[in-house]
Amino acid sequence: MDEITAHKRNSQHYADDSEKIKAGSFTEDIEDRNSVASSTEKRENKSRSHIPEHLRIAKQEKVGYSPRMTKIGKTVGDFCYTCIKPIIAVLKFLNRRTNLTFWIIFSMVLGIIVGYFAPEFGKEIKPLGDAFIRMIKIIIVPLVFSVLVIGIAGHGDDIGKVGKLAVKTIIYFEVVTTAALAIGLIMAELVKPGVGVTLPQGEDLSAIETLVDTSKTSITWSKELFLIVPENFFKAAVDNGVLAIVFCAVMFSCAMMKADKKSKKFMLKINESLSQIMFQFVALVMNYAPIGIGAALAATVGANGISVLANLGKLIGCLYASLVIFVVIILLPIMFFAKIPMIPFCKAVWQPWLLAFSSASSESALPLAFQKMREFGCTNALTGFVIPW
Repeated sequence: MDEITAHKRNSQHYADDSEKIKAGSFTEDIEDRNSVASSTEKRENKSRSHIPEHLRIAKQEKVGYSPRMTKIGKTVGDFCYTCIKPIIAVLKFLNRRTNLTFWIIFSMVLGIIVGYFAPEFGKEIKPLGDAFIRMIKIIIVPLVFSVLVIGIAGHGDDIGKVGKLAVKTIIYFEVVTTAALAIGLIMAELVKPGVGVTLPQGEDLSAIETLVDTSKTSITWSKELFLIVPENFFKAAVDNGVLAIVFCAVMFSCAMMKADKKSKKFMLKINESLSQIMFQFVALVMNYAPIGIGAALAATVGANGISVLANLGKLIGCLYASLVIFVVIILLPIMFFAKIPMIPFCKAVWQPWLLAFSSASSESALPLAFQKMREFGCTNALTGFVIPW
């Protein structure tokens, strides 16, 4: 009897005292959370113990929204999502069914329409096109430098290979460029495309006067040499001197080949990481390309009108006829001789060509040309050394 009474007294003691908690109970969960919170608070107080009491910033208590405001916010969010859901669905569909080429062509057409029907608005959005060209110029220097360094220094220590590639590139460049100049001169003499072209009244002729000044535009071997050999690397980078950047990258790569393996490996890792990041940079900028190209065309048409394009139609037609003759007579035989697959090559150069045509700048197509030629199968050394020429 005494044992039963003692057992009841002990049970009552545990029931009254909170020290005895049933495992898995709600009370145990509350106690665990309280203990965690108290231990966290102790750690925070300990980390703040070195701060004098009068300098400590009081902790802000977590204050939530009222149930009414939470319900209103949820209702507004659901309404906004319902409104933009069709737009999101259309964009996802277009993203699956279209590519960059479609959007560039669409933006060209839209830019011409906007410039024709709203010329003042077309002029106002010109900075959007200028911003695209500036973003492209940001990419050129680090991309050319890193790709060329990896291509040359990352494939052995034979400097002779670099010399052979340089000689082949210069010979090809000189021969093909001479043929292109000959075709252009012959077409100009036969067609005379500049006859009858009139510029609008009040047109700024300062650029044309600069071209006429032969003292500034004359070609000398010293000027050509200093286009390749810069005063310093950073000045060439600021001026976007691509050939000067190529020269610096080649010299840097040759120096890496002569350096110890540890230094060479370290610099290769840096340039490899830089090139990968810059190619992702190219992908981001290309998403903006349709906006920049459309804005540039709208500004051009808005400022000069369609009539200027009509006056220059003969000149433009002569130019593209010369390009077609060059491709048929010069480029196609070279491709057959080098056994380059024609259809895959045309697919690879289509987007860079369209980008250069629509933006009227070969610099804008340079990063995308690097990327497409790498996908086509060209090595980093070949693309980095040859394309900037």
